[in-house]
Amino acid sequence: MKSTEFWGLVIQGVGVVCTIVVAILAIWGDLIRSRFAGPKLRINLRSPKGELNYIQDGTPTRYYHLKVVNKRRGAQAKNVRVVLTRLLKSDQHGKFVDQTLSGPLQLTWQFPHIHPQYPTIGPEDICDLGNLIKGRRFVLSPYVIPNNFMGYLDPNEKMRVEAIAVADNAESNPVCIEVSWDGLWSDDANQMEKHLVIAEVEGGSC
Repeated sequence: MKSTEFWGLVIQGVGVVCTIVVAILAIWGDLIRSRFAGPKLRINLRSPKGELNYIQDGTPTRYYHLKVVNKRRGAQAKNVRVVLTRLLKSDQHGKFVDQTLSGPLQLTWQFPHIHPQYPTIGPEDICDLGNLIKGRRFVLSPYVIPNNFMGYLDPNEKMRVEAIAVADNAESNPVCIEVSWDGLWSDDANQMEKHLVIAEVEGGSC
């Protein structure tokens, strides 16, 4: 084979490869960019101690939160929401049983009256998981509460909640949170942590 023929074939081969690459980028370009250069969302429990606050009549309440972090802050995650994808409650034998969800339910962001419902996340953001008002039951915090929603705890009950942060251009890891409550209240954070126990379940999925 002559040198000119060899280099002609090489040039043709490079042209074919370039054509294939262009076609791949045209079809799957957004997916490739999202995977390797897009936002990278991570979600986890913010603190097992929660945060003490007070409702309008002065009754103490403790709020529990999830933290949403974008590991690639230069690539903003757009229209982010944290949704409940699964809810389980323990039966009389201590076995966790799936509860009916009409569909994924979006949890409220912290301070929802001033926080946009679908924010853009570069830095981290905080989402409400649930709260316990002294003298009442622990309740989860979705924007909409269906009539058949079982997202609450009475004394000596347990639940598991699976949630995920999703955006128009990203999706986080799933997180599974187990919550149990013995029915007691304390204004002291260290004592309250022993009464209402909240922790991530290893593995992420419930």
